[in-house]
Amino acid sequence: MAEQVSPETAALEVHTPQGEAVTLGTLWQERPALLVLVRHFGCQFCRAQLADLRRVLPDIRATGVQPIVIGNGTPPMAQAFVEETGLDVPLYTNPGREVYEALGARRPGAGALLNPRLWWNGLRVALRGFLPRKVQGDSAQLGGVFLVRPDGQMPYAYRSDLAGDHPSDAELRRAVGAMHEG
Repeated sequence: MAEQVSPETAALEVHTPQGEAVTLGTLWQERPALLVLVRHFGCQFCRAQLADLRRVLPDIRATGVQPIVIGNGTPPMAQAFVEETGLDVPLYTNPGREVYEALGARRPGAGALLNPRLWWNGLRVALRGFLPRKVQGDSAQLGGVFLVRPDGQMPYAYRSDLAGDHPSDAELRRAVGAMHEG
């Protein structure tokens, strides 16, 4: 059963890299949106996730879904992130992390740094050339990926359990493809 985005969540504000306030619900008002919440703008895992997202962007866009990235640093940090990554999808930031909280994005527990999966994730992305950068946002915030329809239904929600925990290309394709089947 699909979750429903509450009117309170839809009324939250995010900001463009230029600092313009935008109401969250307007991002999916015209067509479905795939919200990709990244940890912070200096995150090596997030840069790797966006590189992976580029591989499936044509498939996602072909379904009529608009991919949107949301981070939690300042608007100038968001602008620098766009310039650094060459991001070609809309990017917004939510410095207060209200959107993260409303969508149920997690924060790691005290033992997260001891989890071998975290170290494996770090090694895997480092070998791909994605190295840690200065934290630009909240380093303790985890991300997620959420598919939201114009009516506010959320048929897909992936909440990361650990830094570097993201849905696979195949899972993203299934999620956007399944949206049209039901």
